[in-house]
Amino acid sequence: MHVAKHHLASIVLAAAILIAAFAIPASASTPLKITNCNGAASRPKLVTLTCGDGNTVLKALSWSRFGGASAHGTGTFVMNSCEPNCAQGKDLSYKVSVTASSPRKCKRGVRVYDKVALQFTGRAPKSSGRLKNWTLGCPI
Repeated sequence: MHVAKHHLASIVLAAAILIAAFAIPASASTPLKITNCNGAASRPKLVTLTCGDGNTVLKALSWSRFGGASAHGTGTFVMNSCEPNCAQGKDLSYKVSVTASSPRKCKRGVRVYDKVALQFTGRAPKSSGRLKNWTLGCPI
């Protein structure tokens, strides 16, 4: 009788482990990333915000939190002044605090933060209001 109880307990334990293994969603094992035009990376150091011309980027990114419902970091927002035109414009740099949010699932099981919000931590560009919120979407 004692052997039967031990055997039954082993079966119940094995079943519980098996159920727990399948209860973990597949998305939990897929790390979150941030889209950078055609690709995506976890904790990227560089993110191009305007993929068509590459005139607006986040550089020297350092992430204090990454992987949950939101990610937080700091870096430098760099934009081309485009004066007198973009080919002759100068790069203007501004320190920012970055919050990535709104995780979403893309093709091939890639999970990315869809939104990036910037807070200028020192001086800000004249058009900072329209430069604070970005939707990056899925990699192409």
